[in-house]
Amino acid sequence: MTVGQRIKISRHAYGLSLRDLEARINNRVTAQAISKYERDETMPSSGVLIVLADALDVPIDYLASDSDIRLESVEFRKKRLTSRKEEAQVEARILHLLERYLAVEEILGLPTVARDMPREAPWPVLHDPAEAELAALGMRAHWGLGLDPIPNLVDLLEERGIKVLAMGLPNVDGLTARVRREDRSVASVVVVNREDWGERQRFTLAHELGHMVLDPE
Repeated sequence: MTVGQRIKISRHAYGLSLRDLEARINNRVTAQAISKYERDETMPSSGVLIVLADALDVPIDYLASDSDIRLESVEFRKKRLTSRKEEAQVEARILHLLERYLAVEEILGLPTVARDMPREAPWPVLHDPAEAELAALGMRAHWGLGLDPIPNLVDLLEERGIKVLAMGLPNVDGLTARVRREDRSVASVVVVNREDWGERQRFTLAHELGHMVLDPE
């Protein structure tokens, strides 16, 4: 990911327009110049990069990093109609949070767990609740869960290679996405709204797992 792409993602994460960012850095450079940075037509000086990092509340190392991480196949579960601008802001914030999450994994030397799905998944299109029940039983059998209640759904998903994040999501209950990293396997992520009460978050996790099991990639 380029410096320009990181500036753009950080700006979107704050919901700022180019002119908003220009004002936030006290007109150190123009909106047109920032636009050129984001399109990688020109490179900001070190002084401007420091000012931008401060205005966007990100470490200078983040803007200068050459690590590559992208979200793919993003699916929102919306409470109401969400604009594309709001979606872009949420995606940018998720990328920020994911980079920190993955950096901690790397620092601690934690292994990347591949997503563990049954060979039968995704199941064929279901036409009645009985078929959905069979799919759920197949999933439980594959993961060795038995029929008892699942005490901690977050731990279960993490152990099975599905990363779980919680963050404020305006007008969104949750979302799923795939995370592609350079020279690394594709990871799955579920994001829940941290403002929701616990049972709602649990429902969202189960709902998103259902999509992973039943929907084709």
